[in-house]
Amino acid sequence: MKLNNLFNFKNPVKNFIDIDKIKLPDNVSSFDLKKLCWVEAFTFRVKKQDDTYRTLKMPNILNFVCAYEHFKDMPNFNSIQSMDSLHKRLSANIETGDFVSGEYNRQLEEDFERLCTYDNLIRMDIKEYYGRVYTHKIDFQGHEERFLSNMNLGATNGLIMGNYLSLYFAEIILTSISNDIEKEIMDLGINCEFSYFSDDFYFFCNKNDNEKIVKIFDKVLEKYELERNDTKKEIWTYEAFNNYNIVARYWKKLIAHCNVRFNEERDNNKLYFINQIVYRMSSLENDRLKKVFINNFFKTKYFRELDLDKYQVKNYDYHQLCFILKFSPEVMLYNADKFSTMSGFDNRRLHKFFKVRYREVLQQPFNEEQLYFYYAIKVFNFTDILTEAKDAVLKTNNQILISYYLKDGIFGSEDVDTLKENYDEKYWFQNYHLILYSPDMLADLENSIDKYLIPKYAKAQANDSPSRRDKRKSYMDFYKENIELRNSIIRDISDVRTEIEDYLRLRIEESEAAFEAEEEDD
Repeated sequence: MKLNNLFNFKNPVKNFIDIDKIKLPDNVSSFDLKKLCWVEAFTFRVKKQDDTYRTLKMPNILNFVCAYEHFKDMPNFNSIQSMDSLHKRLSANIETGDFVSGEYNRQLEEDFERLCTYDNLIRMDIKEYYGRVYTHKIDFQGHEERFLSNMNLGATNGLIMGNYLSLYFAEIILTSISNDIEKEIMDLGINCEFSYFSDDFYFFCNKNDNEKIVKIFDKVLEKYELERNDTKKEIWTYEAFNNYNIVARYWKKLIAHCNVRFNEERDNNKLYFINQIVYRMSSLENDRLKKVFINNFFKTKYFRELDLDKYQVKNYDYHQLCFILKFSPEVMLYNADKFSTMSGFDNRRLHKFFKVRYREVLQQPFNEEQLYFYYAIKVFNFTDILTEAKDAVLKTNNQILISYYLKDGIFGSEDVDTLKENYDEKYWFQNYHLILYSPDMLADLENSIDKYLIPKYAKAQANDSPSRRDKRKSYMDFYKENIELRNSIIRDISDVRTEIEDYLRLRIEESEAAFEAEEEDD
């Protein structure tokens, strides 16, 4: 089991962090809860739409791993879909740290079949679901709830977003909500089918029953002290839904088009797919769909196995590629390695683009996009851009990026002194690397750990109780051993690249297996 895929599930930031190489206590599988305490997670902001973002919270590693060991034998832990196979749209694959590839297309086909039968689809979601889950309502089946709440400063109202444990327990509550909705629909004799992806519910019903379905949803949510997001109710007909969901068909058409235009003579082969991406983006409804279209194309087996050295590069390819990278920075993870090693590609043509855009993205609150730019800049070897931007990086509150700058030795002594002013527990991730890469702090290791890494609720105080001393020792031993072993929690960029390649390989294998299974069924 790759703990890293559980610590950061789904979000690509998981490629940059590696908790699997962290040395854990020998007795981690039976670690005494009394030797742990409330801990504060560090925050990492990921872009949603426009200027909005979602805040991921990454908990103390020792607390997280102990919680995983405690909960991993709970029912359906490795197979969330099995909790409610009739209604859940979500299928998690822990091996890839992502949702099952090909599941989206399968669900989409079922949606179209249902829309042929019923008048419409009503989509509704739960308002601020993760932040309002009350952990006392979760059936822990004899397991200790505090392993979970300890990761969130003891809070029982709300789950921290980003890790698999939170996803698992959120899905337990959603299963109960689904069961209650099913009962209400059956009791009223309504002809309706529904499914849900996390807190996003899909109801297929006839127009005369629309109001009844909305009332059922509201009634059930109230039981769980939750409420519907009244700004996100959508009603879709077959025609509207078909016009909206054309992404998968677009990149398949794109591949077919490029294959037709390819021949063995390099002088006649152009990078048609770049032009086709820009062209077809204009027909998609919104930015979310456009990003799904772009990212999924560069994740395909077609692109990953494409021999770019057989193609020539035209002047317009550079500005069109820059437009694509600007529009969806995540795509840098999936194509920077190939373009940077392409024999006919002039990397210098991208230097100004990265210099300007990196500066700009550092002014924005989206930490993951900052990290994607850093990755691509390293891959293209534009190190001067990183050095020139160090003052802006200090102001980002992006602890992962700051840790990379510490690892790279880009910060000067004044910059490091500025970082040393951040004593608060919420800076534990960057402070771990601050100590790891600062010789003066390594020389006084125990005091450095005590000052910057020991959780607030385990810190030494006058008239300490034995319990508090035990807690402090747990964290001191954990951090001291790993820092002495020089264990970084961030990967080398070469390892990030390998991790991404492995992820894409597994995803492609998963897609091919799903396709073969469908062929056999047909």
